[in-house]
Amino acid sequence: MNADEITALKQRIEANPEDYEAIESYAMALSDMGENQEALKNFVFLKNQFPDNAMNYYNIGIILEKLKMNDDAILAYEKAHELDSEDTDFMYNLAIVLIKANRHDEAEQLLLKVVETDEEDENSFFHLGEIYTRKKDTQNAIKYLSRAVQLDNNDAIAKFYLAYQCKEAGYIDDAISLYDQVISQSPDYSWAYYNLAAIYTEQGDEHRAIMCLNSTVKTNPSDIKALKMLVKLLCKQNQYEKAEHHLQSALQTMPDEADLYYLLAEIYKQTENREGYLKNLSAAFEKKLTFTGNEKALAAEFRSIQPELEALNEKQEQPQEQEPVEQQNQPPAQ
Repeated sequence: MNADEITALKQRIEANPEDYEAIESYAMALSDMGENQEALKNFVFLKNQFPDNAMNYYNIGIILEKLKMNDDAILAYEKAHELDSEDTDFMYNLAIVLIKANRHDEAEQLLLKVVETDEEDENSFFHLGEIYTRKKDTQNAIKYLSRAVQLDNNDAIAKFYLAYQCKEAGYIDDAISLYDQVISQSPDYSWAYYNLAAIYTEQGDEHRAIMCLNSTVKTNPSDIKALKMLVKLLCKQNQYEKAEHHLQSALQTMPDEADLYYLLAEIYKQTENREGYLKNLSAAFEKKLTFTGNEKALAAEFRSIQPELEALNEKQEQPQEQEPVEQQNQPPAQ
């Protein structure tokens, strides 16, 4: 709706404050523009005028959901559903906000009613698959996610969820094929690369796993879990320089991650770079609040190197002795 149309609506309402059709259109326009608080006031006004109109409660629910007032949105959607129990839009929206509230059983029953009425509702099939994924009901998750993908083959997120469930069920080839499709449709979907890498690692195909993990950290440099997996695989193949490069690059943007320093220390230990090992193990211990490994083991290892580390620091703090400057021959006196 353009500015002229909105102005015309306001003029209609000013001329006739009981022009409810204009008020509803104006509230919808406000919502579309992101003016949700003002839109809510108008929808509440309409609800008070027509307390048995289910659509008013539905519109209020939409605005409350936009405002992240999910508990109040549930109440509004429930009232709309109470007034019109056959409307699938009311059921669907109520189900979605119930999922956000982790009320999965209630959401499941509503969505099952929706798909009974509309067998082409891809979104409802997807969210049923999402619910069964959370419930760890793999077979039902596969059933409903497969239907969602069948209805919309371009839904990369549904394919990602389905690939994960196929992997859980042991359908490895199907999982790989689906992840490949996700990546083809969404080349920046870093989690798809990571999950593929996990499959290839389990299969012992470290070359493909490394390729996938390289893509993961390229698309999402802050994915420490993927970075750690990549570094460990590179070190396993004695590709220490590449592993070190990845860690040094990551530390430029994540300087407080103890895990990165610890992995660097391990690399330097393996490559017999004693100074690098000491300094990075010390840095890992200093930032131990972010360490995800065994803190007691880290502390014990740090204590074992303390004397050597102190000696190294003292040596580096000592001023370097300067070589004596040889006296230059002076020209003979005149």
